[in-house]
Amino acid sequence: MPEAWINFGILLFVQLLIFFVFALYEKKLSNVWQVLAKGIPIGIPFGLSFDLVLGKYLGLSTYALGFDMSFLILNAVLSYGIFAATILLLRRQPLHFCVATLFITALYEFVNLFLHVWKWQFPVPIVLFPILLGIGYMVGAILVVGVERLFRPKKF
Repeated sequence: MPEAWINFGILLFVQLLIFFVFALYEKKLSNVWQVLAKGIPIGIPFGLSFDLVLGKYLGLSTYALGFDMSFLILNAVLSYGIFAATILLLRRQPLHFCVATLFITALYEFVNLFLHVWKWQFPVPIVLFPILLGIGYMVGAILVVGVERLFRPKKF
């Protein structure tokens, strides 16, 4: 079990690194704390609902650390919160947003290949698997922007 926590910590570090790279690219380093403060509250309901509904109840994914509520809350705050904050950095230009979201998807999943923090459990042909992941992350990213716009209307 300690190895699973270490892997989770490494994944979070990679997510933060990606977040800071995009903040640097978008010239928003001075605003990283504000962006994280917006992303974390958005990530919590997304993370909990995704993990409980799609993961635990529908059985589409599992975690090496299981579905213990304390882990799910920590994962929602940190992992989903960082993802949401990263997406909020990228929302300005639709094409850039789409390409960057697919890039983030590929990085997260590539890192997970080695760390085994989560495992997808839906049986699809290997060719369709990356397409479904891309669509899933893209829908999540669009929902993040939509929720943020509900609370603070901003041009996409």
